Amino acid sequence: MVNEIIASMDVNNVLKYSTALAIILGGKIISPVIAHIVILIFHKLFKVDTKVTESGFYGPFKFIITVAGFGIAIYFLDLPKGVINLYNKVFKILLILTIAKAITNCLEPDSTFFTKLESATRFNGNEALNSFIGKILKSLTYIVAAFMILSDFNYDLGGLATGLGLGSAVVALAAQDFVKSLIGGFTIITDKPFEIGDFIEVGKFQGTVADITFRSTRLKAVNNTEISMPNSVIVTEYVKNWSKIENRRIEMNLRISLEANSETVNRCISRIKTVLRNNENIIDETIGVHFDSIESDANIILVYAYINTADYNKYLEVKEQINCDILSVLDRENIPLVYPTQKVYMKSI
Repeated sequence: MVNEIIASMDVNNVLKYSTALAIILGGKIISPVIAHIVILIFHKLFKVDTKVTESGFYGPFKFIITVAGFGIAIYFLDLPKGVINLYNKVFKILLILTIAKAITNCLEPDSTFFTKLESATRFNGNEALNSFIGKILKSLTYIVAAFMILSDFNYDLGGLATGLGLGSAVVALAAQDFVKSLIGGFTIITDKPFEIGDFIEVGKFQGTVADITFRSTRLKAVNNTEISMPNSVIVTEYVKNWSKIENRRIEMNLRISLEANSETVNRCISRIKTVLRNNENIIDETIGVHFDSIESDANIILVYAYINTADYNKYLEVKEQINCDILSVLDRENIPLVYPTQKVYMKSI
């Protein structure tokens, strides 16, 4: 039966399909070599560093060469003209998108493109600024690619522009917040009140800056939740950048009972100072413990000191330890803490 199947097969068709398969496999195998050759030619013609071309173009070139191998195989198969025309359209689209992808690959924040830009000009960007500029250039690249594809399909770009013009008022109204956030993002990146990795406080929110994008800044809070804040909001708020300081300050007002006499208060102050000095994370010369004031319902003892780190988690640990130690001092002295109270007198009629 096998012999009958083989005998019934057209030798020419077998040869065509075998050749097509060999071309596809051959294109896949030699695509890395051809990609390297194209990169070298590109380097010779345009004097571009091979690191720039390899980091951005190698993968896309390999892909498009493999796709081209499929095209050559299709021509060998004598397929209908409609199939060949469809392939030509698809190949043009893939070629445009591949070139766009190659360009955008060179626009990553840590790419050699920005390294070369910094060395050739006085541009001194950081990772966030490079990322911001890279995203703008990537968006423009894909927009141009989209227009090229639409043009290839004979789409009326003039009509598209007219339609965009008619809807511009609606779009502008809807995009106001986006534009404000975009400007805010650019302001943040150029003024550099904070950078990626800094621990900041904006309004009632605190966290480590995880990313700065066109529209928003993402913070990672201490409890690992992610906070996304519009840049337009951030630029109108007071921003505390705790990463820019070398030491953090601990400060508290102890409200102790009015029944504590001066001797007890002095002994309490002395013991609190000892507790602070015995803590290796406290800077001795910054320690302050004072009988600050006497209020209607409590004696106020002001306690402050600086710790030898700006790390927020370490700050919380040290503060927790100090609080516990101070409570132990108050317990030993039998001094209760009191809370603000308000007396209300009601007159009967």
